[in-house]
Amino acid sequence: MKAILFIISLVALVTGACRKPTDDVASNPGQSDSDTLSGARLATLVRREGRGLVVNGQPIQLNGVAFGNWVWDNSPVPPTLHHNEQDFARLQQSGLNCVRFYLNYRYFEEDSQPYVYKQTGWDWLNQNIAWAKKYGVYLILNMHVPQGGYQSQGKGGALWDVVENQNRLTRLWREIARRYRTEPAIAGFDLVNEPVTTQSIDQWKNLAQRLTTAIREVDKGHLVVVERLNAVAGNWKDYNGEHNLFLVNDANVMYQFHTYDPFEFTHQTFSWAGRSPTDFERYPDETKLSVPGDATWYSAVFSNPALPAGTSGWTYYEGVKFTANDPKMKLGQAVCQASALGAGKAYFDELVVREYAPDGSLARTVLTADMSSNNGWYFWSKANTGTATTIDAGQTGKALQITQTTDDANNGNGSQPFLIRPGYSYQISGWMKGEGIPATATVRLRIDFQTTQQPILARNKEYLRQSLAFYADWGRKNNVPIYLGEYGAGAPCFNDGRGGLAWTADMIDLNREFGFHTTYHAYHEDSFGWYFGYNSLPDPANANTALIDLFRQKFGK
Repeated sequence: MKAILFIISLVALVTGACRKPTDDVASNPGQSDSDTLSGARLATLVRREGRGLVVNGQPIQLNGVAFGNWVWDNSPVPPTLHHNEQDFARLQQSGLNCVRFYLNYRYFEEDSQPYVYKQTGWDWLNQNIAWAKKYGVYLILNMHVPQGGYQSQGKGGALWDVVENQNRLTRLWREIARRYRTEPAIAGFDLVNEPVTTQSIDQWKNLAQRLTTAIREVDKGHLVVVERLNAVAGNWKDYNGEHNLFLVNDANVMYQFHTYDPFEFTHQTFSWAGRSPTDFERYPDETKLSVPGDATWYSAVFSNPALPAGTSGWTYYEGVKFTANDPKMKLGQAVCQASALGAGKAYFDELVVREYAPDGSLARTVLTADMSSNNGWYFWSKANTGTATTIDAGQTGKALQITQTTDDANNGNGSQPFLIRPGYSYQISGWMKGEGIPATATVRLRIDFQTTQQPILARNKEYLRQSLAFYADWGRKNNVPIYLGEYGAGAPCFNDGRGGLAWTADMIDLNREFGFHTTYHAYHEDSFGWYFGYNSLPDPANANTALIDLFRQKFGK
């Protein structure tokens, strides 16, 4: 199966990589809504055919990079220093043929004047289309910041809770589609980046269908790109048994997912991603386990001693030795439970997890945590209340403090799971103290267990293959093309032998194996860029040269 996919992707690459937008069909913003595409013009657009894409009846494989366009600045004016014509030429020289082109709605419309579109936005987009066409590069227009706010970090709830924002987004997409419906340099319309709804997956399903329908009112030809749901109200899980992918009622659609797996590697040292400046993660790393995508909480050790009510000083609590006889227990992680604290405060420090052989002898020390950083620990609260932070008042150095929880809550070390061996026993111990702990609170150390149907792999290429396989299978099952719209490794991954080039090379190879259309994030930014720097054009003297060279090697120029 994988060999067949690999052959198909190679054929598509060879036949499609040199294809470029047709030069004899220009955009016509003045075109009336009554105009229709002839069959010949329709064929010049990138269109879905089964699991692939075609132009003029010939297969095409889209591979490229993202132009972020500094959309996070929320500027009302499009940037002029993010890139220029030379950067499209550089992509052509690298053998790439696609740009995921990020848009902020404010480039086209102000909140103070909804539905009144700014000519400066159209002029900027027209110029980029002209450059793209000149160098044989396709644009996937991506609404990265829609009305209602940027979605990825859960701060764009107004898109879902304020209907007028959906109305404005629908109208804007309809106008974009109307203006550019005959433009072959545009590969597709990418509706919303990394949607995070406030109530359910249905909110995104309904809006995606509405946007697609509005586009089809004026544009029967262009590809629509629909990304899977990322999360609901900050809860990142599978809501429909299909990794939150779903079909819309339209035949000309490409379906999208993003991956930065493993997150601890690709986002190392980035404070904005909750990482520590002292991170040092490598790829590959056979000592690091990567949690399968279907892993779910299964059970926990609830019999460990608990912190008493009231106020108590630092005390060492030794956990019970729990024997893992249940074969469904696959992975373990250290957890600090601090439920229903109210105004009380619970403190944790100097944790250790030990594994014991069936004969009772110490097999290994699985984990030690001095709690000097909350990095890699993930706070969960059933009622979405409370905080977990590190403070300078530990048993030794810093400690973890949890407070203000009103229901079940805990802080789990999800970044350091450990393999559970049947018949072995596991024990978590450490220091705890309390201030004003209510009698109804529960404060203790736990080992939580996860179960999974998939093999547990180390951080290597086989793990990456497993993490991608579902999306290829879903595309095959539904006979639709799959687009990996974002993948990338942060700039620190390419320093000090951490393996950023190895990770990227493996991802490129696997994307070809699975036949994904792809765009790497990103071309010009400090965190993930090919080129670094802000408010100045890309400069080869300030660039990730090794990464740029890797893409040239992989894509043939």
